[in-house]
Amino acid sequence: MKLRTFLLALLLAPVLLSATPADHPEEGMPSSSVRITGAVTAPAELDVAALKRLVQRNSGPVDVVCASGATVGSAQNFRGVRLTDVLDHVGLALEGHKDARRMVIVARATDGYLVTFSWNELYNTPIGKDVLIAWEKDGKPLDVHEGQLLLISGQDIKTGPRRVRWLDRIEVVRMQ
Repeated sequence: MKLRTFLLALLLAPVLLSATPADHPEEGMPSSSVRITGAVTAPAELDVAALKRLVQRNSGPVDVVCASGATVGSAQNFRGVRLTDVLDHVGLALEGHKDARRMVIVARATDGYLVTFSWNELYNTPIGKDVLIAWEKDGKPLDVHEGQLLLISGQDIKTGPRRVRWLDRIEVVRMQ
């Protein structure tokens, strides 16, 4: 198991090291679209209008809980689309029957912040149905502090670490 963890870290190193935070990471730049790249059949750049043409979802109440366990925010509802619906829209570039199981999805912000999900986590657990790319919070567009797009994983116990404000890019990485 330690060898497997080491190999995973080694394979993800180029992805993780390529994240370059802005000069002021607390001040990300809003993004008006999200680029979907990597191991997909139809790379795309989707703005809010394009995302709204997909099946829209509501999150219901979500507390933003940071890694320390402190609640740092909350929303009665985020409105957006499931990350899995966006991935299905662009299509995963699958080379074989079990290829999807090797996919890691990396969500990046304009300030360099990034989070990861595995294909299995998104498609084979309840977490996947509540990972949203959102453009609206409590019936209003997201504020400047959150950017025009954000990603939230509503089923996480600590939702803050995988909340990506100023969402800019989704990259699908095929692990070897």
